[in-house]
Amino acid sequence: MRMILTGTGTSHGVPAIGCMCRVCRSRSTKDKRFRCSAYVVHREKNGKITRIVIDVGPEFRMQALTYGIDSLDAVLLTHSHADHLNGLDDLRIFSHTESDETTRGCPKGSAASPGDGLPVYADESTLTDVCTRFDYIFKTTQIGGGKPKLNLKRCEHFSGAQPLYIGSIRIIPIPMMHGTVKTTGWLLSVQKRGAVHSIAYLTDCNAIPHKSIDILLAHCGVLDHAVIDGLREKAHATHFSYIQAMEIAARIKPRHTWLTHMSHDKSHNEIERYCKAHVQDFSNLAEIVKAGGSVLPAYDGLVLRT
Repeated sequence: MRMILTGTGTSHGVPAIGCMCRVCRSRSTKDKRFRCSAYVVHREKNGKITRIVIDVGPEFRMQALTYGIDSLDAVLLTHSHADHLNGLDDLRIFSHTESDETTRGCPKGSAASPGDGLPVYADESTLTDVCTRFDYIFKTTQIGGGKPKLNLKRCEHFSGAQPLYIGSIRIIPIPMMHGTVKTTGWLLSVQKRGAVHSIAYLTDCNAIPHKSIDILLAHCGVLDHAVIDGLREKAHATHFSYIQAMEIAARIKPRHTWLTHMSHDKSHNEIERYCKAHVQDFSNLAEIVKAGGSVLPAYDGLVLRT
């Protein structure tokens, strides 16, 4: 299983509009951050490739073009804030299964298709917001213009005891808090040489309840990677700071920890130096790094492998 981090920036993105700070003016590609999203790819034993996207923010079209996303089996949403949802309409190219004469030559054109549509998994409040803010998707309207065909599914129905499977990828929702807003982290796992190997995607949160940590630890097997919200050095009301993200990493002990949802307060290189300087504050993280692991800022295009 591979997870490509197609966006690692905060809600403004980096560079931010109108900002002339040194990070926004940086020429380093690692300081160019789309809004947060991830693309998961797994080759099944039968040769079929399972493809999943986590979040569809305003730059989803550009992320899909940049990272070659040309087919999807499902979408996982963390929550309904604009920077994670407002590219939803661009799912229409993935959500139809046949073309008519007017769309011939276009992949999965805009003609009406059989079936229930592209599965979209999220908690109840997020799905309610989808139906409110994208109400036209779910109304009977005139032919033309095109719109996604989506099959909304509540993720609360799934748990460690009853996980979601998309292909052979086992998926468990991890409830989190983003200020007063409930968000969903995702634990994605596959079998590899007789063992469970996992990636935890935990963005947009400033608290992960003990029960959620217990769920993650009980089912992660070998936790190869954890992608954790780490907005900035200074504390924030709805996001983990760098050090708070490292505190979570010290509890769940992934082999590799990656900070995401980063602001333009610091450059990639500065965040990297911060992480390396503070690893020694956590004995188990220091041991993981000594054994070949890492605690580092993520960047757009980073590929994580189980």
